[in-house]
Amino acid sequence: MQRLFSVIRILMGALFVFSGMVKLNDPSGFALKLDEYFDVFSAVFSAGETTPTTAAAFFKALKEYSLVLSGFFCALEVVLGFALLLGWKFSITLGLTASLVVFFTFLTWYSAFYNKVTDCGCFGDFIKLKPWHSFYKDVVLSVLTAVLFGLRKYNVPFFSSPFGNKTMVLLSALTVSFGIYCYHFLPVWDFLPYKIGNNIQEIMTYVPPGQRASDSIELRWILKKGNDSVTVSTAEYTKYSEAGWVYSRRDQRVVIEGYKSPIHDFSIVDANTGQDLKDSFLNHKGLQFVLVVPYLDKMDTSQLQQLINLGSYAYGNYNQYGKTKFWALTATGPEFCTQFADRHKLPFKFVQADQKMLLTMARYNPTLYLFKGAMVLNKWSGYWLPDDPKEVMGEALAELKSEYLVFLRKDQNK
Repeated sequence: MQRLFSVIRILMGALFVFSGMVKLNDPSGFALKLDEYFDVFSAVFSAGETTPTTAAAFFKALKEYSLVLSGFFCALEVVLGFALLLGWKFSITLGLTASLVVFFTFLTWYSAFYNKVTDCGCFGDFIKLKPWHSFYKDVVLSVLTAVLFGLRKYNVPFFSSPFGNKTMVLLSALTVSFGIYCYHFLPVWDFLPYKIGNNIQEIMTYVPPGQRASDSIELRWILKKGNDSVTVSTAEYTKYSEAGWVYSRRDQRVVIEGYKSPIHDFSIVDANTGQDLKDSFLNHKGLQFVLVVPYLDKMDTSQLQQLINLGSYAYGNYNQYGKTKFWALTATGPEFCTQFADRHKLPFKFVQADQKMLLTMARYNPTLYLFKGAMVLNKWSGYWLPDDPKEVMGEALAELKSEYLVFLRKDQNK
């Protein structure tokens, strides 16, 4: 029993540390997932009501604190994982662990049963789990937690109490510091589709071998005769129609799911003219700076002067790769964008893009990208931007030249 207890304790501790660190690596991403849950529960409690209920208003208000809650839950998961591994203050640790497991078991069950949030975000963007898989994972964790509770007398702390306390304080401080760092300076491990080195045009058009490019849909027809109704396939429709059944409505179901690209919502539009600029961006062969500001009214403007300097220098700059472009993307309306640009005398204008796409690209508001064509060369958090635009351009051009020379040598050696 001692061995069984130790194995389960170590496995659960390691899983908690891994799961929490993956999410804490991208606290803004997990905050978006919490927003989805808050929206779902707000809608549930306000369903059928003419005015929002207290519960609906509560969940809506929680969205203002989603980032703080994200950091808290992720850090708590990591700290509990370390506490399990060290066997530290086991009664308190096990009680908090059980509460967390029960809470997330309910969330994953609700998501799976009602098909509300299709990815729980348990392992961030590193591993995507389907709703029922997430629920089964939490059921297993619930069972393992119950086993630990039953065998808790076998716990032997790894350190003495005074040293264990100091160790946990240090680990907790490092955990919180890691989350704060990742929020301000972007994820240390980038699992997003817009990570450095990715060509977003290739990602958008790629379909893995053996998978469909789109869903296979089966149409189903609901027919009525008197008070009776029946659901039939398209092949059966004529037979039932000739027998006196009358069309009521139509629905459809997915027979085989098609492949869904990680980048399926890419769009850039000039709201003032209605011009679609997506192809202009994707087909450009030169360097492109992309300033991503999901919400302009909530933008961190502490580094705005660096952006102005960069925009002034980069916009229209010619080099061996052609004209450099500078894009400023936001989901904020054009009227506010114009006022903001005039007030700060910006050398560039904002164009509109899909909100979800921008939130995926920008884990800090704002985030700055450097592209070569449709390939991501570099990106920076708006919390800490490069001061010298000439140096940034020079480094990018030097890196591209170096890569070209390596390619040329390989080609000559064939």
